[in-house]
Amino acid sequence: MKNNSRSRFKIKSLNQEKVFNKIVKNFVVYNVKEKNGITEFEVSYRDGEKLEKYLQKQNVAVLAVRHFQLRFKKFLKMWGIFVGLVLGLSLYLLQYNFIFKIEVWGCENIDDVEIETFIKNHLNSNFKPDIDTVTLEKLIKNNFEKVSSVSVAIIGQSLVVNINEAVLPDEMEGNFEPLISQYDGIVKQINLVQGTINIKEGDIVKKGDILVFPYIYDSDGQMLPVQPKAEIIADIWIQSQDVFYEYFVKEERTGRKKVCSQVSLFGLTIYSNTSENNFETYQCETESSFLTQNNILPFIYTKYIFYETKTIEIIRNFEEEKDEVIKKLRENSLISLDENEIIIDENCSISGGGGIYYLSYTVTVEKDIGEGYGYQFPQS
Repeated sequence: MKNNSRSRFKIKSLNQEKVFNKIVKNFVVYNVKEKNGITEFEVSYRDGEKLEKYLQKQNVAVLAVRHFQLRFKKFLKMWGIFVGLVLGLSLYLLQYNFIFKIEVWGCENIDDVEIETFIKNHLNSNFKPDIDTVTLEKLIKNNFEKVSSVSVAIIGQSLVVNINEAVLPDEMEGNFEPLISQYDGIVKQINLVQGTINIKEGDIVKKGDILVFPYIYDSDGQMLPVQPKAEIIADIWIQSQDVFYEYFVKEERTGRKKVCSQVSLFGLTIYSNTSENNFETYQCETESSFLTQNNILPFIYTKYIFYETKTIEIIRNFEEEKDEVIKKLRENSLISLDENEIIIDENCSISGGGGIYYLSYTVTVEKDIGEGYGYQFPQS
């Protein structure tokens, strides 16, 4: 053979000569050797696989088969693998110099997506040598007030940002409402704990007025949110009012009633059980419900209850009942007081006439109106 691309066979069969003659007729055979009933020979590499299949069909025992490919082709194949490895390594080393991912660690109360977006906006390039980690650390620290410390490092192809959050006291965190007065009164003494005061001693405040705003100003004039706290001592006025009529009429139920019912479907009356209502004056109550829960058709059952009423004239004497009315007003005023609060003054005013009297009972109490009304709303 002129080249080394060949296939070498070693076969054995009962009729060795006859089998070999058939092989020679179909294939070009080289280097034939025969010994002890075993024949060795070679064919071209291209005919090797064809011959192997042919021998299997002829039920010939193939003792050994070896395929030898052209060395130049092997060399080309090996060189191609080498070139592929070199090219792949070069591409890997090239892309290894770029950042493809930003990871933010340590965020609990800070939005890590916000920090990641901030970094992307301040990166001029993803090329590692162009990334200044020290500058990034300063930018993050200066733009996020809740960041206590930060470290930025390039690990592999990731830019890793490690955040340490600032631990603020509870009164410096969250969204806060102003401290609101829950009473009417006059301010006697103020002890501001934190926040911005909105009143001064001697002011008259009403229920709903703002006592302390939920913020302070730092040395740079920047507004900072805080939980408003203050001790505000005031004389508060707790008032109960009533109107007394010496003559009025009212309707009362006599105790007699009539019940009617009906069943309707889509607004049409299907069944009705009614009787004549001969009450001159009455009050009516209505109850409606679906007839059955599992019924496909929406039958509605309605019950009407008529209560007979009568008109009653009420005649009273104010002077006879005045003490009892004032007593009830005082009880209504005192019911909202705490157990240990000291009453400074009590006053009852009466006005009106001609059968109609307007009564107002006022209790004056010294109370801390600032305690317990500043509160923190939960963060969203």
